[in-house]
Formats: sequence, structure tokens, C-alpha cells
Amino acid sequence: MIHAQTVRQSSGCIDAWTPFGSMAEKSSTQDSRGEIMRNSKSSTLSLRPRSLFMVSLFMVSLILTLLCPAFVSSTPLSSSALEAAESKDEFSALKVGDRVRVVLRRGGRYEGEVVEKSGESISIKHKFGTAKVTRQECLEWERFKTIPEQYEERSESCKTANDWCDLGDWALEQGEVDLSKQAFRKATEVQSNNSRARKALGEIEYEGKWMPLEEAMKAQGKELYGGEWLTAEEIAQREEDDSAAQRAGSLKGRDAYVEELRGRAWAEVEPLVTPHYVVFCNSTEENAQYYADVMESLYKAYDKVFIEKFWPRKFRKSPRSEVFIHANHQQFMDWTGNGPGIGGFYNLLRQDVTGYHGSFGSTGSTEEVLAHEGTHQFEGMIFRSLRYLPIWFVEGLAVYFGDGSKISRRKVEINQIPRDRLVGLQQAIEDGSYCDLKKLLRVPQQRFGGFFYGHAWGILYWCIYGNQAPVKAWTTKENTGGKILEDWLYHVQDMDSNCDYEKEALFFEELITRHTGQTIEEWEEEYKAWILKLPVEEIGRKRGREFSSEAIKIETTKPAGWRWEKSGGLFSDEVVASLSTGSKKRRVSTYAWPNWQHAELNEEYARSLIGNIFRDTEYIEVLAEKQMGGNPMLVAVFDGKRVLGVGENNTPELGEIRRYAVGFFGSPDKIYGNVFECDAADWDEARKYFEEYTAKFKYTG
Repeated sequence: MIHAQTVRQSSGCIDAWTPFGSMAEKSSTQDSRGEIMRNSKSSTLSLRPRSLFMVSLFMVSLILTLLCPAFVSSTPLSSSALEAAESKDEFSALKVGDRVRVVLRRGGRYEGEVVEKSGESISIKHKFGTAKVTRQECLEWERFKTIPEQYEERSESCKTANDWCDLGDWALEQGEVDLSKQAFRKATEVQSNNSRARKALGEIEYEGKWMPLEEAMKAQGKELYGGEWLTAEEIAQREEDDSAAQRAGSLKGRDAYVEELRGRAWAEVEPLVTPHYVVFCNSTEENAQYYADVMESLYKAYDKVFIEKFWPRKFRKSPRSEVFIHANHQQFMDWTGNGPGIGGFYNLLRQDVTGYHGSFGSTGSTEEVLAHEGTHQFEGMIFRSLRYLPIWFVEGLAVYFGDGSKISRRKVEINQIPRDRLVGLQQAIEDGSYCDLKKLLRVPQQRFGGFFYGHAWGILYWCIYGNQAPVKAWTTKENTGGKILEDWLYHVQDMDSNCDYEKEALFFEELITRHTGQTIEEWEEEYKAWILKLPVEEIGRKRGREFSSEAIKIETTKPAGWRWEKSGGLFSDEVVASLSTGSKKRRVSTYAWPNWQHAELNEEYARSLIGNIFRDTEYIEVLAEKQMGGNPMLVAVFDGKRVLGVGENNTPELGEIRRYAVGFFGSPDKIYGNVFECDAADWDEARKYFEEYTAKFKYTG
């Protein structure tokens, strides 16, 4: 975080203007030139013929000065006047090493360190490279000091413990936690028992000594459990109580869920009619009513963005849109002919949506699928034909409303970040498979696979919510993304023929350059850096060595001394992973997939999952059912290459050959894969970590 202590200047004619009073004062001292001389014998001015002409010229200059300061700025001034003007021009005073912010006349901006200066131009090293700008290109500039620099200055005056505590409070207000801790530690060096500093450092006093809370609790024989500090006996009792309650709830919930998946015969289903939809669902009647309510909530969310007054539903084919929801994924596939990778679809001709009850992907749900496909349904009401629109816009908008929303029965919160899409987009940027904007805008519908969905979402999220996202891309005052999207929407609203992808790509590119003042390449570098800074939502909670997730109903425990993998380092469908900290490269993780068959896990299904995430496999131990810590799992050991990602042509990117051990566990809703990897030569020694990890794996559904 940078807090500016600035000297700001604006580039304009006023910078070079010198007030008339100062000019007159300097002119009156020019005795040596003999232009104006005071007569020593009288109190009147004695004027020579040439002096009369100069006075007249001077008076004309005065009148022009008062009427048009801009004229003066371009009129040659005396050397002393130029020196006065230059002393006020902070741009000329900039030097190598200064930290500056520069606003360009064309609309862009830079922030960084001056690394070179030549005449009226400077080179600024910023986070994306180095840019050279001239004074004439700058609308505004300012020098600033960073928080660490201000901290160093303030620290020089700190003498007492309270002085250091005040500095610590100030640093904390600036969001600099590390600097704040540094100041409070300095306070304890000056006065070791300073309670203000000790408390700020999270310490408590125990038996006359200040120590971290964790040490004090451990000294009392307590451990952190469920957010409370408990003794070993209290923890044992709590675990026994929780386990009993969980087993009772699990059995009850499992039976109810199986009943939902079994559903009803379609002949018994009565359609549910709402103000905007007719919903057919052969799961339970309760689920049918729930999904009918969800669709109405979604309609309100669509209508909030595309207000009917400005976006009339003139292309709606019937008063109410139809929605079909099957009781389970297997029935959906049997009736529609789609494979396991499809969660739902929109029919262009009938303008209806079809989905199923149950999970989709590692974290997806029926609600998200309905929101995604329902967006297409809504698009069909306000646009003449989706075939006329670029596919990146059609699918990007569906991901924005579908994956990027928190959906409940009565309320839909849009502008959320879809975790799986963001993870895929960040991975693509980091591993080099990212599809740049110019190429993305030109991908036709028949080649627009799932790889591109996250890319399309990212562009629209930047335009719609870039000023309010967890990391700001532009300000509300600038409204950069809003202007781009507004111009684009007015444009696509009038499309009435099949999409000319080259023409529409050029139009969107021109909107970006016009409203940002940057080239596409400059804008995209900043955009990618912004995407990488967006936070990935954790789908579980990490406490010490334990990971638990209510969303996917599991608990895992990483090996002692290992570190958690960051969210950005997870592979597709992975939900948690940890890495060894020694010289040997070991990794263990858990995957989660939907159990679309809602059946018991079998060897055939397990082999297909191995084939999805590995290539060139050579089995060391074939798939076999084993008890791993009380969990029935299908276990195998093999050498192979992990699929690291999928490129734009659906070509898998593979890692190096390594030794893998996998343990699959099935539930009615999900299939979980516990995967351990190491070097082949390390397997005999490392095997114990795989067995420990799978033994401590818990299904909490």
C-alpha cells in the first residue's frame, strides 16, 4: 500500500506565467541598460526617445498579460523571469531515483521509479516494465514516498517505548502489518514489559512472563480445537460427541439424498408455473418448488442488469420460459444423450433449459448450472439471435451470472468470483497457455471449448466490476470498464446477421484503446497482473495440519512438517494439496469429482479417473480394494505423467514421469481421489506418508 506525500504539478500555460508585479520589479532595476533611469535632480522619470517606445511596448505586453495568460507563456521572457518560472516547474526538478505517479494526456498512467532523465523526458520503471514519457505527454505528475520510507523517517524520532508503539499503530493504520510488528518489537527492546507492545504482538502474561498465546496455552496443557483452547481430556470428549452426532446426521442425510436422486416418474410430475417460468422437475416435490423459486430469483438478477425498459424482451417466443430438471445425472445423460462432462444446456430453437439435480464438477451445483443456462435463455429474449453475437460474449456473460453468483432460494448475489474459472485462468497465465485477447475475440463458436470460458469471464468481470473487485482495476470516477461495456452493448444490440468475428474483434479492441488510452498489449499486461492478484476462494478451512470443507464434505491431515500448497498451485479438480519441505520433492493432494452415476465406486470408474489426470501410466501395483484407516478405497501405484493443464486446442500439457499412488473413495454425491507423488527411487521410504494421509482422510457427509 502506498500513501502519497506529494508535490503535484499540472502541465498547462499557467506553469510558465510570471505575475506582472514581479516582472515590473525586476525591470525597474535595469539601470545599466539605460532603458528607464530616475533623474537625480527631480522626482519625475526622464525618458529618452527609445525609452518611450519601450514603455509603449511594455504597456501592450501588460494588456495582453491580463487578457490572455496563455499568450505570455509563449512570449519570450527575460532570463530572470524564465528562471523564476523554471524554479516552479517540478517536472524539471525530477531526478533519477525519485518515485513518481504520472497521468498521461491520452488517459493512461504510470507509477514507479525514475531510472533515467534526458532533457524534458524521463524513463519510469513500473511494475510491467519501463516507459519513457515527455513533459508534453503528461497531464499531471507527483512525487511520493512509500510507506517504508515514511516509516524510516518517523522511526528516527522514536526515543521511548510509547514512541515506538505510536509508530506501530500508525503502520497498522497504513496496512503494513510487518512494519507494525517491527515497531512493537522495538518498543519491547526499550521496555521489555511494555504491556501495550506485548498485547499488540499477540502475547499474554503467564506466571510473570510475556509469551505468545500458543505457548501460554501449551504451558497449561491446552490445544486449539474448534476455535477453543481445550485440554486433552476435553478434546477427546468433544470428538466423541461430535462423531456420534455426525454419524446420526450422516445416515439421516444420506437416506434423504438418495430419495431425492431416485425421484418420481415423469408421468406423475405436475409443472410449476411462476411469473416468468414453467418448471418441470422429477426430483422430490420440495426440490421442484425450490428450483422454481431459484429461477425467479435469477430472473430478478438478470433484470437488475438488463432493465426491461432499456432491454425489452421482444424476442421471447412464449410468455413463460420452460425449464426441465432431471432427478439425477445418469437420467439426464440417458434422456439427452450427453456425456458426464455436461451439466446442462440451452435449446436455441425452443428457448428452454435442461439440467439435473446434483453436483457438477468439484464445487458446482444445480443452481449454478441453471444460472448459466438461464443466462442463455435470457439472452435469447433480448438479442435477435445468439448466433449473431461473438461466442466469447455469450459464454462470458453466462459464466458471470452462473458460476459468478451466490444463489439461494430468494436471493442471488452477482459479481462473485467463480473459483474454478479463476484458478484455470490464473494457471493459464502462469504456465504460458493463456489465450491473448486478440486471439480470444476471434475464436469461432465451433472451437470455443471450456478452456476459453474463464478467459471470457475475466474480460467481462473487468468491465463490469473492475472498480469494486477485491483488487481495483479502475476507479468509479474513471468508469473505464463501464464505458467500454456500455458502448459494446449498444453495438451488439443491433446485430442482425451472422457474426463477422474479425470485424467485431476490431471493434472491441478499438473500445479498449479509446477508453484506456493504451495499446492492447499495454492494457493486457496490466489486466493479466490484475487477474493474478484476484483472491481464490478457499473451499475449506486450514487449521494447523488439518483441512476441512463443508462444501465437499471431507477432512484431511497433511504430514507433519509439510506446507500447504497455495490455491494458485492446485491442478484442475484438486481441492487441497501439501508439499514436503526437505530436499526430496513429495506432494500429496485430494481431488473431488461428481459421482454422476450416484453408484458405488468400481474399478472401471476408477481407471477412467486415472486416465483423466495421468498419461503414459505403467502400473507397479494394480487397482485393488483396500482398507485405509477404516476407509474402503480402490488403491493403485504406478509411474506416469500428470496432466498439468489443457491448452486452447484441448491438448493436454504433461509433467515429468514420477511415481504416483492413488486411493479413491466414493460417496453418493462425490468421488474423492487421494494422490501422492514422489521420485520412483524415493517410493519405499515415502510410502508411509501416503498410507498416513489416506488413513486420516474422513468423509463427513
